[in-house]
Amino acid sequence: MKILDIINKDVRFENENKKVTVAVRVLYLMIFVAFVLDLLYAGPVVFRHHYSGILFFLLTLGVLFVNTYYSHTKVVLWFFLIYVFSWSIFMIPLVGWSAGMQNYIIFVLMMVFFGSFDKLGLKILLSALVLLSRFAVIFLFGGTKPMDEISWLTDKLLQTTNITAVFGGIIYLSYTFSKEKQAEDNKLARYNDRLQKEANTDRLTGLYNRRRAEEYLEELISVESEDPVSVAIGDIDFFKKVNDSYGHDVGDEVLKAIAGIMTDTLRNDTFIARWGGEEFLMVFPICNGDQASIALSRLRHAINEAVINSGGHEIKITMTFGLAEYDFSGSFENTIKDADDKLYRGKNEGRNCIVF
Repeated sequence: MKILDIINKDVRFENENKKVTVAVRVLYLMIFVAFVLDLLYAGPVVFRHHYSGILFFLLTLGVLFVNTYYSHTKVVLWFFLIYVFSWSIFMIPLVGWSAGMQNYIIFVLMMVFFGSFDKLGLKILLSALVLLSRFAVIFLFGGTKPMDEISWLTDKLLQTTNITAVFGGIIYLSYTFSKEKQAEDNKLARYNDRLQKEANTDRLTGLYNRRRAEEYLEELISVESEDPVSVAIGDIDFFKKVNDSYGHDVGDEVLKAIAGIMTDTLRNDTFIARWGGEEFLMVFPICNGDQASIALSRLRHAINEAVINSGGHEIKITMTFGLAEYDFSGSFENTIKDADDKLYRGKNEGRNCIVF
């Protein structure tokens, strides 16, 4: 089994935080490597005084690593915090203050915040205890020399090893848990975007709904641009007959087909919404009435040419459109009313036409 498979092996219990346990395993391995290198540099010195303590902490490290596969996450975390603090305090008198063993206490602080302590009050309390403990370590061991004199090179190697291990652990924890937080933020953002889209979208056709259309028109007014804007309302001719003849399911398919034709035929910057029932609203930004009329002619022709297959039926549909140009002196409500009046004039004049 590969080392990564061993480190990433899932925890034994369900509903446990695997990420915290894996982080503890990685930190244990970093501490083990640094511990072994420290002993290689200063072994003859420290072994002579505390070989039993060194063997105890080495064996305990191995036991605690194995324990990560069998214990609950919080138990694993508590053992880790106690071990790192105890091991740091044990090693400072052996290799001296300058070796940087006290810096491993940073692991304790980081795991207090990134670990499984859910309550903010507990995090603050434990962090305060870590800070007080760090002050105590300074007062008790600050400037402590090694038990036996070690060479200048050995001292520098000890510093390099331990600083590298501490920095490596900090980088690993910061990356691991900030990545998780970023993933959660991205997930939340996607969820909010989905909710926003659902709130603004007609579920059947996938077009914007009336609520979003009204917001869009308000946004156009707020820009205070003098570019022309045209508004059209289209209504499917004899749609009630489609529902009565083929059923509402087929009618829904017709609405979706018309929405697809509109999306495919009109310019990308055309705002299209289902206004209600079989009525659709189209807003043509930076487009005067004549230009919008040409676009609607293409759309009307595309709808006339289309054959909608649904429920074993081939259905031909036509639409009538009322078109009005926003004149900047009134309101969009008036423009929409103007387009709606022209729509009904077109209905009365025979349908399947554009009234401008």
